[in-house]
Amino acid sequence: MTTVVLIPGAWLKPEFYQPFLIALNQAGYRTHLAGYPSLDPSNPATADCQADSDAIHQELRTLVEDEGQDLVLFMHSYAGMPGASAARGLSKVERQQQGKAGGILGLIFLAAFLVPEGVSCAGFQGGDLPPWILLDNPSSQLNFVDDPVGNFAPEVDQTLLGDFNSHLKPHSTLAFFSPQPAPGWADANYAGRLAFIVTAADKAVPKEAQYWMIAETQQEFTVKEMQCSHCAPFVDRIPETVGLIQELLPAFQSK
Repeated sequence: MTTVVLIPGAWLKPEFYQPFLIALNQAGYRTHLAGYPSLDPSNPATADCQADSDAIHQELRTLVEDEGQDLVLFMHSYAGMPGASAARGLSKVERQQQGKAGGILGLIFLAAFLVPEGVSCAGFQGGDLPPWILLDNPSSQLNFVDDPVGNFAPEVDQTLLGDFNSHLKPHSTLAFFSPQPAPGWADANYAGRLAFIVTAADKAVPKEAQYWMIAETQQEFTVKEMQCSHCAPFVDRIPETVGLIQELLPAFQSK
């Protein structure tokens, strides 16, 4: 049985993704949510992208090396940066060559950042973050989202969305201004094992920016589109999101 490892986007608490994880379980997959220290950090001065990558990598190693699981990484938004880096060295291809069980079958990105090694999230956007990210809020070295519903889920029925703010925590600003560690999508062991789900009505990470990032990698991605906003795939489009994963996984498993 394949385990889908969900790596959440910035500001979003794990609880936000629980209905989606439950749906994946019901579809026959094991699930695991891999967190990282830049969400509501105990020390924002050290919560950079590398620290996030290291934390995720340790969780993945436990699943792969200790338990021999086959994984697919599913990365939302900012998670595309530390998640892609954390995948290095754990691919199914490498581990099979070494005669070892388990490994990462492939990488799926949803409205996620694909940033080249050595460049920060802010640097990839010209050196600044978009104005809807409120810096030094609620305190120095932290940031929060201006108008979370308007930027992340404007078309979602408010009855389904509920109190969206309750799902959010401050994020480390350093995570967005620190360099991207070497990403797994640039590793030859993941060739043919890359997919990207574009959220085509996304205000936070516009459709054009998502396609631009895919093209800039110069890697071959299987690309799917959802006509929705940044967080809708995990609220009112859960069956569609699960269905896309079901479409993408067989290609990874057959290689």
